Amino acid sequence: MAADGVAGAVIVLIEGGAPVWTGAFGMADPAAGRPMAADALFRVESLSKPVTAWAAMRLAEAGQLDLDAPVDACLTRWTLPAGAGGITARMLLSHGAGIGLGDFSARYDPGGPRLGLPEYIAQDFSLIAAPGAVFSYSDTGYNLLELLIEDCREEDFAGLVAREVLAPLGMTGASFDWTGASMPVGHDLHGRPVAPYVYPGRASGGLHATAADIARFAAAGMAGADQPVLSAEGVASLHRPEVAVDGLFGFAADGYGLGHFTETLSDGRAAVWHGGQGYGWMSHMHLVPETGDGIVILSNSQRAWPLFAAILRDWSQTIGVAPVGMARVLVAEAVARVGIVLGPIIGALGVWMAFRPGRRPRIARVTAGGIAAALILWPLWAAVQDYLFLFSILPGLWRWLGIASGLAGFGLVLTAVTAERRS
Repeated sequence: MAADGVAGAVIVLIEGGAPVWTGAFGMADPAAGRPMAADALFRVESLSKPVTAWAAMRLAEAGQLDLDAPVDACLTRWTLPAGAGGITARMLLSHGAGIGLGDFSARYDPGGPRLGLPEYIAQDFSLIAAPGAVFSYSDTGYNLLELLIEDCREEDFAGLVAREVLAPLGMTGASFDWTGASMPVGHDLHGRPVAPYVYPGRASGGLHATAADIARFAAAGMAGADQPVLSAEGVASLHRPEVAVDGLFGFAADGYGLGHFTETLSDGRAAVWHGGQGYGWMSHMHLVPETGDGIVILSNSQRAWPLFAAILRDWSQTIGVAPVGMARVLVAEAVARVGIVLGPIIGALGVWMAFRPGRRPRIARVTAGGIAAALILWPLWAAVQDYLFLFSILPGLWRWLGIASGLAGFGLVLTAVTAERRS
């Protein structure tokens, strides 16, 4: 936590299908000297998605939502654009609807004005692939699912989920509504405090919950769990892969079910998980339904991914498997550290080559110049971006990596522009 500037965290271990240990670390509010508490209320960000999936499956098992019917058959407050007519709730749940990620930076003051959900979806919706074709992680898709549930049931989403899922599972501190309850102070990628906010939609990332709430939810998803919300087959169908996952998500997951990433562990057991990242907050839940092993990690810092990866690596060892996919963030850290060491060395070699007598073919100098431009320009470009994936996986290293890259580029520039020297 100290190495990466993480403010605070709460961790719950689950064994045999039940929480067995909870630990609170760091500070809920460093500026005020308030320590983190085990019962602290967090924004759990995209951990909202598996809870939303449970609500959708609850309605499906009750015959109140058809997961395989076109969603436009039930929508009343917004109409899908041309080309999107075949989208179903199942596609939305599995991120297989071909909808773009959406504007994850859209936030509102909890007490201020904001766009209604239909109006927000109308401006945020974009189709980037044919429905049902490929995995495309989408906050907008889950917000559309929220609208679908509300229109089909003619009921507010937060109230419905509270009655059908949260209360029956004993998640007494959890809510999809903003309540104004006391929370830790979130901290962004620079370690600065974050003011309270709400999203335009709730299904994709609007849940507030304690670590104990999420642990109860995780325990309900274990094989043989005694829970009153879903049938065993309903839970299994949430955990069953629907689409293969590729791209950046493919480094940590094999597939995506309904509201859950899926992964095959090194011993052949199936695991499901989900994480969440928002402005100032991070969360993670990993469970092995077959054996009842699980872990929940919540943090009030957006710099916590390397911390999560280290904890998940060690947790993997305790359950007898190779590190789970999310632990690969630590590989990125190791590669970055090598790059930080190599950058100055390459720069020094470039300076040495520039002033070393001998012939340098023009093609070699042109190539060196092109590489140098890339090495110098990418850190400058990154520095003016609001957010890059790199910032999250290397919160304490990416600037040093950028400096090292610039030094390497400087040396190569000298090699490229220095004329041939003779002894």
